[in-house]
Order: sequence, then C-alpha cells, then structure tokens
Amino acid sequence: MREELIKFIFSMENPSGGFNYPRDTPASIEETYYAIEILCRLEAEYTNVRTKRYVLRIDLGADTYLKHLYQLARICDYLGLSEKDAEIQATFLGRKRTVRLLSDLPYHILLSKRYGRKVTPTKQWTELIMKKLGQKKVSLSACCKCVLIGEELAIELPVNRLLDWIKKSQNYDGGFGFYPGTTSFLENVWYAVSSLHILGSKPNDVDECERFILRCASNNGGFGRQMHALPTLEYSMMAVEGLIILDAMRSQNE
Repeated sequence: MREELIKFIFSMENPSGGFNYPRDTPASIEETYYAIEILCRLEAEYTNVRTKRYVLRIDLGADTYLKHLYQLARICDYLGLSEKDAEIQATFLGRKRTVRLLSDLPYHILLSKRYGRKVTPTKQWTELIMKKLGQKKVSLSACCKCVLIGEELAIELPVNRLLDWIKKSQNYDGGFGFYPGTTSFLENVWYAVSSLHILGSKPNDVDECERFILRCASNNGGFGRQMHALPTLEYSMMAVEGLIILDAMRSQNE
C-alpha cells in the first residue's frame, strides 16, 4: 500500500514543480503541502529541485492566509528551505491584524509557537470557543479546532461532553459523521481521531474505524472521502495521519 500511495502522490506532481490535480494545472500551496506531509509521514525521500524553486518563488505579504503560511513553513521543513522559512517568519511576525476567526486561530497559535511569539488567551477567543461548543449541533471540524486551541492555550474545555459528542458521531461502519446521526466521511474520521488523541481517549471501535479508512483507498493508491470516491491528496493525507493516530492509540493500550 505504501508504494502504491507514493506512486499516486507523484501522479499529482506538476512537471514544473509542486503538486496539484490535474497535474498539468499550476501547483498550489495546499496540494503541495498535502503531498509533502504524506511523504514526510511515510519517510520517503523527495528532492525535486523544481518543487523547491516553486516554493521559493511564492510571493508572501500581509494578506497571505495564515493557513498558507503554516503550510509553507511545514514544506520548508521537509525541503530544507531555511531562507524561505525566514521570509515566512518575517511575514508572520510583521502582521498586526487581530485574529477573530476560529478557522484562523489554530494556525496563528502554531505559527506563534514556531516563531517564538508569546500567545495569551484572550476573553474574545475563549468566548468564541465556548460559543461554538455550546451550539446544539457542533461539527467535528469545529470541535477539532476548539480542542487544538484549548490544548495549546490551556483553556479549560467541557472534556466529558466533548468526548461523549465525538464518540456518538461514530457510525456502525466505523466512520464518523459531521455530528451524531450523519453520514460517515473520511474528513470527519480525521477530525474525530485527532481530537480524541489530544483528549487522551479513542473511538468506541478502533478496529472498525481503521477498516473504514482502508475502505476509502482507491485502486490507484490514493484515498477518497468515502469508498469509491475520487482520491485526492488531501484525503490521502487525512487517511495516513488517521491510521498513524489509531496505531498510536493501540500502542498506548499495550
């Protein structure tokens, strides 16, 4: 499976460097990040000079998304692009905008941690998290973001209620829905197991959860969001990281 997945990744490599789907379209930061993260997790060597040049040419500015800054920083780690990483650091530390969106906050925290900027929880952030978690139906995506933020900033979360909500979102097929009673998709499995791992717990059925991920594999080595779905680099990354987390959960029990 490992070799087939690596072949799938390279099938998405742009001839001019970087990754995207289809491969002959201009490379993107996100698709390149997904590809590099998978190769990193699989401990596969990657030294394409064209991809390094593609990353070095990416323009950065105050309007560059925090998500993209973080993804580029991770790419630089794997490719050894310290000069570009220094540019990312200068761009991030030079930002003065207030972070108000839940979707931006995890990347702000991770980049601050990476580049030595002290982050102190604000009343606004805490209220944002508690408001989101207080909703009647909170998605596993939002839940995962709140768990990550709470862990990094030592914000007290309603852990027991979160664990109950996440575990109830697991279906009979082993996968997870957006919230209890909804259809299973691979992204929700990734959000669920990531959250449970941070909270020191695990799915009700670890083995069936693993089988759900494996059923999302396609004939060409990549993973889609469900069985028989179109494989993508993003879902393939989620599958690999999900399997690694589940394996870690088993090791803890042993």
